[in-house]
Amino acid sequence: MSVYKSRILAILGGGLSLVASLVFSLAVSRRLSSEDLAVLNLVNSAYAIGTNIMAYVTAWYPRILAKNPGAYEGLFAAGLLTAGVAWAAAVGYLFLFLPYGAWDFVILVLLGVMFLLYAVPAGAYLSVHRQELAATLGIVSQAVKIGGAFVIRVSPTVDTALLINILVSLPQALSMRIMPAFRKALPLMVYLIKGVPFQSLILISAILNGLMQYVIVTAGGAIMLYYVFILLQLSKIVYPVFNMVTLMYGSLLATSNKENRALVDGALILFFYVVPAALMLKEPELLLAVVRPQELNNTDLLVAIKLYGITLLLSGIHLHASNVLLGFESKEVITLKDRPAKALLLDIAFFPVNVILTYVAISRLGIIGFVMTTIIWHIYSLGNRLYYLPMRRSLTIKLYSPLLVALLPPVLAPRLPLQPSINVVTPLATSANYLLYIAVIVVTTLIALSPLYRQIIRRLIKYNCQAYTTKS
Repeated sequence: MSVYKSRILAILGGGLSLVASLVFSLAVSRRLSSEDLAVLNLVNSAYAIGTNIMAYVTAWYPRILAKNPGAYEGLFAAGLLTAGVAWAAAVGYLFLFLPYGAWDFVILVLLGVMFLLYAVPAGAYLSVHRQELAATLGIVSQAVKIGGAFVIRVSPTVDTALLINILVSLPQALSMRIMPAFRKALPLMVYLIKGVPFQSLILISAILNGLMQYVIVTAGGAIMLYYVFILLQLSKIVYPVFNMVTLMYGSLLATSNKENRALVDGALILFFYVVPAALMLKEPELLLAVVRPQELNNTDLLVAIKLYGITLLLSGIHLHASNVLLGFESKEVITLKDRPAKALLLDIAFFPVNVILTYVAISRLGIIGFVMTTIIWHIYSLGNRLYYLPMRRSLTIKLYSPLLVALLPPVLAPRLPLQPSINVVTPLATSANYLLYIAVIVVTTLIALSPLYRQIIRRLIKYNCQAYTTKS
């Protein structure tokens, strides 16, 4: 039952993380200017490119540590070596957006620190071997994030937002006092050369996603970057489950019953996607009042948020399917012959089509068009992963289909007599009430539709009864 204990801790941490994400996103989106929000969006893209470069080493952390915990020191050293390359690439990317204010000395230094912390293998080790501690440290990090929101209110800048992200990463990074061993880095990096082609595909994919910012700017101007940032802030409502995603991936690497692990963890993870997705579809005004009340009269943005609810759920399903596909591969290092690489190649092949669709859609429909193209891309990419998954039928019937159906009842349910407000407390309380209201409807629907969710409820009740009996 230790697996369920770690999941319960992750869920509790997820609840705190949800509060932390809401509070922090609220502080950032309300306090920062539209220009700073656009810059932060670009910095996030630069960080994504850098971390994908580091993935030449860091992506293999959990896979190698699952079989060889003693490789920690060498992996740490190899990660630090790639951090410098990642920082240089991020700096180069931000230079391309010099007119938009993204080129700043302090921002570049903070990015460097973020990459150094990303090189620490502690999180990967804990996710495989000490999942309860991983979940507990996640709770500590979210408490730090809540405190950071108050700092943002005093000093609303891009620099402050990045500094808070650094502090949030520290608890996990400092949890293991093991120094890097550079003498072990070279043999490990030689071993990891086998995975270079696959990681190159991931890097190419990240670069192409970064270049989509150019498409967005060209088609809709800087205001479109601002709108996209607002949508990304709304998506942070599901960030709490990312800790559980990490635990699921670690469990998939360590267990022999991969299908059951994928279904049970997927059911828990995706529940936290479908509820906010339904809220976006039903009451986009409530969420916009939390994040950016200045835009409450923006009809196009409200419609885009409704559609983004579908994108959000599809992104969760896509994330789950991607991790299951990786977890099913038994080899430590993935090559171009393996199924995850083939799915990624199909994603990259779709990029020219996606560029044309995005440009035309934004030019004609603005932010609504952008969201429509994200829905198309997620459906296409998800199809690629399901095609290569040996358990695609089980996932689709037992997990994904009931979740998509569960979006409908909350949308059709009666509206609550609650109205959006620009006052900070009112929209938060209103959104929380609506989330609870929708969660009850979704849970009822899933229990009625899915034997998988009924099985999980029974197991959780049994675990809690056993825990209570043991304490007594």
